[in-house]
Amino acid sequence: MRYLWTFILCFLLWSSGVMAQSDTLGLNSGISSQTAKMEELLGKLQIRQDPRITDLLIRHSQINQRKHGFEGFRLEIYFNSDSKAREIAARVKNEFNLVFPDIPSYLLFQTPNFKVRIGDFRNKSEALKTKTYIASKYPNAFIVKDMIRFPELFPERIEQSQEQ
Repeated sequence: MRYLWTFILCFLLWSSGVMAQSDTLGLNSGISSQTAKMEELLGKLQIRQDPRITDLLIRHSQINQRKHGFEGFRLEIYFNSDSKAREIAARVKNEFNLVFPDIPSYLLFQTPNFKVRIGDFRNKSEALKTKTYIASKYPNAFIVKDMIRFPELFPERIEQSQEQ
């Protein structure tokens, strides 16, 4: 009797595994236009997925493009709320640009402070390297979270097109 129950249990588990592989809901029956483009690009490779996944990926990328950047880090080298804070912040930004022309700088106003922030760092370690690099001129700089610009993907192509 024990062997019979063991056999029935094994048979049920095996048959449920076979049934789990079939598409009972018909989710993979439709192919969106984006998936068709992917098939064309990838050649013989066929991707079978719910077309809503592709639509979600497209929507996600559109939302990110509207943000004009993503979460990252910058160094804040100046902030003040005095009556002449705007002029001083502009001067600090200009001085920084003269000393470190390869690092981008930004002047911004967040009530009630004028701030000068520098760099577009994707992680804290990049920000720490730059902080040690500028420490002799700006010892009180500190790391802050901020929306940073997207990095240039092909800076060589941009430079070549400007030269021509």
